[in-house]
Amino acid sequence: MALAAGPWYHGDAMRALLVVNPNAGRVRGAAGVARIEQHLRAAGLDVVPVTAGSLAAALRGAPPEDTRVVVAGGDGTIHSVLYAVHGTGVPLAVLPVGSVNVLARELGIPRSLKAAVAIAAGGDLRQIDLGIANGRPFALMAGLGFDAEVVHSVAQTVKNVLGSFAYVARGLQLLAAYPTSTFRITADGEVMEAAAWLAVVANASRYTYRWRLSPQARIDDGWLDLCLFQASSPGESLRQAAAVVAGRHASHPGVAHMRARKFELQCDPPVALQLDGDPAGQSPVQIEIAPGALTVAAPRPEASR
Repeated sequence: MALAAGPWYHGDAMRALLVVNPNAGRVRGAAGVARIEQHLRAAGLDVVPVTAGSLAAALRGAPPEDTRVVVAGGDGTIHSVLYAVHGTGVPLAVLPVGSVNVLARELGIPRSLKAAVAIAAGGDLRQIDLGIANGRPFALMAGLGFDAEVVHSVAQTVKNVLGSFAYVARGLQLLAAYPTSTFRITADGEVMEAAAWLAVVANASRYTYRWRLSPQARIDDGWLDLCLFQASSPGESLRQAAAVVAGRHASHPGVAHMRARKFELQCDPPVALQLDGDPAGQSPVQIEIAPGALTVAAPRPEASR
């Protein structure tokens, strides 16, 4: 069916609302942004640069079949647009030019800019779930406790200089002395309490780098997977952290796993909260799954084999 001419109709060109993090690891300034725009236009897209803050207004009246939101950056940049995009039906396309790019790995999007642009312009469309934490959507995970404290305590200026290493350095500094809290967890109505230093509610199998805290998690299965790290001493916390790095935490004593569609977490004392690696306040938090809430551009099945 042909679309009537109007502000969103430009012949056969699909409009790409482009959100770029100019400080992302592989962008670095105006020249990098211009290179991304050039690749998108070469793929036949009508590029409209926008900011995360102006995206919601830019999406008003946008026909989903002729629009893409293209995000060039890391997972933090993607997270910044989720509130505006989810529920609109407009597909989200990822150009993984950040430092770690966990969501791109989860979706099978290659790091090659040219290949990622081809997927943004002509990949398959796929529905994925989002988690909703105190009303705020996330794609990957909600972390409470140690990892969120690390995120909260790394200054943006330091991150711009050191990239993801800033979190590693701060984490090593904090881990040996990080205290436990009493976590009261309600999972689909069932309640448990435990002394723990970290809880991660995962929507996806990948956590960061190549680590998978909940390898059984799937981004489109309609469930959330919680990984809880219980410890009675800093030494136990260190051993559990080492097990994560080695990929052996699933069977480690004190590491518990549970699955639910809705979690409520209260902590005494309260702990920091992060969503997709961004600071998000502190506990308590209510987290629920929103099945199929986001449409994404993904590789065609034959391309991902």
